[in-house]
Amino acid sequence: MVKSFVMRRALLPFSDTDCHDVGVTGRALRTILEATSSSKTGLCTVDVEDCGAAYRFLMPLLALTPGQWLLTGTSRLLQRPISPLVTALQGIGANIRRTEKGWEVSGQPLHADALKIDSSLSSQMASALVLSAPLLGLHTLHLASTDIPSLSYLRMTLACTRDYPVEVPGIEVPETPVGAVGDWSAALFWFAHACLHPGNEYSLRPLSEKSIQPDSAILNWFKDFGISISSDNSSVLIRASAQPRTVKLTLEMRDNLDTVPVMAALAALLPADVTFQNVGNLRYKESDRLHALVTQLAPFAEIRVEGSSLHVVGKGCRSGANPSFDTCHDHRLAMAFLLFGSQAMLNDVECLRKSYPALIETLLLVEHGLAPEAE
Repeated sequence: MVKSFVMRRALLPFSDTDCHDVGVTGRALRTILEATSSSKTGLCTVDVEDCGAAYRFLMPLLALTPGQWLLTGTSRLLQRPISPLVTALQGIGANIRRTEKGWEVSGQPLHADALKIDSSLSSQMASALVLSAPLLGLHTLHLASTDIPSLSYLRMTLACTRDYPVEVPGIEVPETPVGAVGDWSAALFWFAHACLHPGNEYSLRPLSEKSIQPDSAILNWFKDFGISISSDNSSVLIRASAQPRTVKLTLEMRDNLDTVPVMAALAALLPADVTFQNVGNLRYKESDRLHALVTQLAPFAEIRVEGSSLHVVGKGCRSGANPSFDTCHDHRLAMAFLLFGSQAMLNDVECLRKSYPALIETLLLVEHGLAPEAE
């Protein structure tokens, strides 16, 4: 039995107060919608700037949407992994070619009941095909390997697309309900901030301990740092003990790569002795985060990369005569370096708009004792 699926030509509203990636993705979708609704011909440019999710998620959509498209973005974005996704689409007849400016795509109807994808460099490549399944008629997606970074995000995608289920052999779909809730990778900053400011209390909302997000794992990590945690259905309350604990931990980070910069900076500042395992994929993010962390945290910690692990032994020195940091225009690095306090100088904080536009404003209010709820 073939399940019918109706594509709704509508966009959810977004505003400048949303994180930058939401705005970039929304504008790109609007560009595609307007182009397909008009009689204009010629190459239509879809610029996703530095948004890796939009880069991968929109590639199959453009391959399946009649028209001539140029998918492009920043020079760093165009260096990030996407070739396995392109190869999978080309294997079913997609017309995609790489140019100096990006990817030229001649969109056309395509069909594939089953596909195979190598997502060893990013789970987003598999998620992109799952999201495009209704257009493809895709029912089964085979992974070249289930040992992929951030696999839990693929599980989240499958949970969000139950209306048109795609079977991914070897992957279980979580039963936890999916809804519009706060971002645990953003909430992480306040857990780390609490460790560095004993006695402070933070109410984070909207968050729930019963979350499908993999970064909710921080709830367990921070108990080792002496953070007390309580919650209700819509918020989490955290408070640090009077004195930070000396912590020695080994953390498996394959499903929590976005948390590594903040956790590494925290380990350097406490001090703590933390080994982060399976972090090699950080080289392919908005910047080479491993290189940036090793070079810029060196004055504050013994820090080194061994294979796919990052080892940080902090010196517990928070001063350093106004330390300066190069964020590499990477929002996760900016978030990490802000833990060094008001004396730290960052060359770019505009990049925080990508995931947490209100962080600077909220941090200033907290430092002046106004203590708003962090949302």
